[in-house]
Amino acid sequence: MPRKATEAAATKKPAARRTATRRTKKVEATESIVLMWEHVATRAYYIHLAEGGSPDENWLRAERELAVA
Repeated sequence: MPRKATEAAATKKPAARRTATRRTKKVEATESIVLMWEHVATRAYYIHLAEGGSPDENWLRAERELAVA
């Protein structure tokens, strides 16, 4: 038995609307890390307070830790 016209129209899916999307450029993280003297000195100071040790070793350790961050 053929379908009625209203049944056929009711079963059709509405056409999907496409929304306009804005394309943005990806910002590359090409900036190098800039270690400031104050940051390294502060970190070396806190390493010294926590563990003591040589000022030179604390400075180098502070630079390594901050370069990774």
